[in-house]
Amino acid sequence: GSLFGVLAARFPLRPVVAAAGVGLAAAAVAFQLVTSYVGVVAAFALLGVAGGTVFITTVSLVPQWFDAHQGGAMGITMTGSGLGVLVLPFVWLWLFDRTGFRTAIGVVVAAAALVVLVSSLVYRRPRDGSRDATTIDAAWIREWVSDPRFVGAAFGYGFLWCWYYVLSSHLVDILTTAGIGPTVAAASFGTIGGVSILARIASGFVGDRVGRRETFATGVVLAGVCVVALPAVHTRLSLYLILVGFGVSLGALAPLWSPIIVNRFGADNATATVGLLKVPQSGAAFVAPLAISVLFGITDGYDVPLIALAVVTVLGAGLFYWGTAPRSD
Repeated sequence: GSLFGVLAARFPLRPVVAAAGVGLAAAAVAFQLVTSYVGVVAAFALLGVAGGTVFITTVSLVPQWFDAHQGGAMGITMTGSGLGVLVLPFVWLWLFDRTGFRTAIGVVVAAAALVVLVSSLVYRRPRDGSRDATTIDAAWIREWVSDPRFVGAAFGYGFLWCWYYVLSSHLVDILTTAGIGPTVAAASFGTIGGVSILARIASGFVGDRVGRRETFATGVVLAGVCVVALPAVHTRLSLYLILVGFGVSLGALAPLWSPIIVNRFGADNATATVGLLKVPQSGAAFVAPLAISVLFGITDGYDVPLIALAVVTVLGAGLFYWGTAPRSD
């Protein structure tokens, strides 16, 4: 989806969003028809490409419509994303219990396709013309990947999200290893998402007034502190305090990174720039959980892996903060 976001900047915006909606609809149909492992993988790949393209387009477009309230606007926008993560799993389970896998996933994906197709009717950039200002080609990509600041911001952005991907795959095991009951542990990630919904709006408005980069970096450091504290969780009170910390951190990260990138690297070709920046994050989403599993196997515990994860998270914050520093005249 990130790479397709880069390619999407070459074309008018509305057809790109409409095409992504068609892709989601095709994925919904594919899930009803596939009968093999390869078919399921292909259907999920189509779902990822279409959904990723819509996400990249949206987060790069919203900041371009605002001058003074970019963080607040993105906070409101990303609240919808948080609600989706919080609510849709329950919708999915309700449908799954009553209809089965094919129908359940078909309904959820088809509903998303309908929303995207309707939204494509009103998508447009806040300036004349339907295309970005310059040609998106290999030379454009080489220009960005040879810019130390952009490379630092991109890799920092990937590193600083590692904690989120590790928690999404390992949080239940981390907490049960620390002595938390499996039922409470299973509900913990949802608590993070619930807290982040309110924090997204608050962080957006705080970032507009205090400083987006400063607020963003504070949120990342808070996540690193909470990661280090996880092995010490032994009571529900300490668990909920840490989960609230993670939720506040996620609430700061989600709405602010896109305005920071658009302002630092320019609104021209913003869709392609954001898509290119997201590529290292995709790699981190794949590698970070695997690396934690390997470290757990070597050390026979989560203490060392989580300390390493906290270091990577804070390192990511530093690289992103350095990479997005305003240009010196």
